Amino acid sequence: MKFIYKTLSLALIVCLLSSSAMAQYKYYVNFSWNTALPMSPTSDYISKFSVRGVGFEWGGFVKPNVSLSFQTGWNVFYQAKNRQTYIGEGGGAVTGTPYNYINALPIYGKANYYFKDPASSKTTPYVGIGVGTTWQKQNTDFGITSFYRDGWMFGLYPELGVEYNINPISGINFNVRYNYNFETDQVNELSYLGFNIGFVYRY
Repeated sequence: MKFIYKTLSLALIVCLLSSSAMAQYKYYVNFSWNTALPMSPTSDYISKFSVRGVGFEWGGFVKPNVSLSFQTGWNVFYQAKNRQTYIGEGGGAVTGTPYNYINALPIYGKANYYFKDPASSKTTPYVGIGVGTTWQKQNTDFGITSFYRDGWMFGLYPELGVEYNINPISGINFNVRYNYNFETDQVNELSYLGFNIGFVYRY
């Protein structure tokens, strides 16, 4: 969490120092704090809301109201479940509290459509779509025993967001994403609703 706060603080300082307007800009970077609510069937494994996440996006404007970008991040889900008894293959029984974890690392290509010019409008709503792959590690710690599965999976998300400009080249971004990643032979499907807030710098 300290890393997230330091990153967002640095991004805010850059935004506040960048008070001069630019007539043209081509690129932007976005540093964000990502929170997430697991959706079914992921919520059957972990249902607890997660505040452990960070995101990074770098992109360019192909038109004044259209951008293409690379997006990545890291989300961590965690929940302690009710005490259970596990029966081993040899017939032995162990009783304890299972601790479930999911680590998700998405790598996506993304397109945004802005309903206004982000540089000239104070508030700019937009829609986006991302397509790519996610590495997921799902593990359960049960006493001294740990079970895990990991692997890459195909994923996509629609996004609805809004940007509030501090000045023509920097602002605050808030977005909501429905992340869905398809099941593979290695890992279960992963779905969650992301609520992300960050700082945008255009150059």
